[in-house]
Amino acid sequence: MGTSSSAAAYERPLLPVLASAAASVITGTALVATRYVVPQTDGLTVATLRYLVAAACLLPLVPIFFRFNIPLRDLIPIAILGVIYFCIFPWCISAAMQYTTASGGAIVLACTPAVTLLFASLQGSETWSVRKGLGVAFAIVGAVVAIVGAAAPLGASTWLGDTLMVLATICGALYAVLSKPYLTKYPPLTVTAVAMGAGALALLALWIVQDVSAGAPQLDSPGWISILYIGVAGGALSFFLYAWALRRTTATVTMILLPLNPIAALVAGALWLGEPLTVWLFVGLVLVIAGIVMVVNVRETGTEGRAPAPLP
Repeated sequence: MGTSSSAAAYERPLLPVLASAAASVITGTALVATRYVVPQTDGLTVATLRYLVAAACLLPLVPIFFRFNIPLRDLIPIAILGVIYFCIFPWCISAAMQYTTASGGAIVLACTPAVTLLFASLQGSETWSVRKGLGVAFAIVGAVVAIVGAAAPLGASTWLGDTLMVLATICGALYAVLSKPYLTKYPPLTVTAVAMGAGALALLALWIVQDVSAGAPQLDSPGWISILYIGVAGGALSFFLYAWALRRTTATVTMILLPLNPIAALVAGALWLGEPLTVWLFVGLVLVIAGIVMVVNVRETGTEGRAPAPLP
């Protein structure tokens, strides 16, 4: 695809926005599935199983659709980013679900767009504007309104879960900003598969050191089904969609849709775990949509307006 068509897609990022929105909804439901299954084992085991399944889904697709032509000078930083995003990030989330609720954790995770915009601004890859700042604020406030209105009372150990979610948020923002050069240079499927493979191997190594003595995890049938959903949909599919979107638009435009994650978590929690739906959910959803509209401009200018590398 030529540069002009790439620029047009970059200036009107409808498909990347839809892909990021779908990924956010999927990961929101996966958070509920994680909350469901983690009492049967521990956070490290859930994270390890999730990304072993996800890597097994993505890695075989690379030689089918693309050539594996990443040189070592880029392979090493992609692998390091993979450890950050596909090892530390999911372990923090899975471990946090032992101490806080899916809704409580999602409140913290919804702050990722603000952290992403901050890191991207410091790096110089994006420019801060009042419109974007207000859009991020609207999205985060919308997520908080929706979740606080339906949140269950939390225990005294919530601070530990929230701290782990803060660390996960930082990891997610770093990956969104630092992976973009590689996602514009190489196919997103290849980058995501390599990064996820590195993260899965790191998780497996940690699991062998910490949990192998306990033997294989003892999960019931719904628990294994949850693991498959977390790995296939919440791992392979959602992160590929994020990577695809990141290649075609800015990191903040992609990550601003993360507030849909807690909204989806609340809906899935109501349907699966019997959590109540309230009017605050819909008030929050309106605010999230308002924030998305404010950030996702029809036409970007300045640094963000430059077209990415030609798409495959």
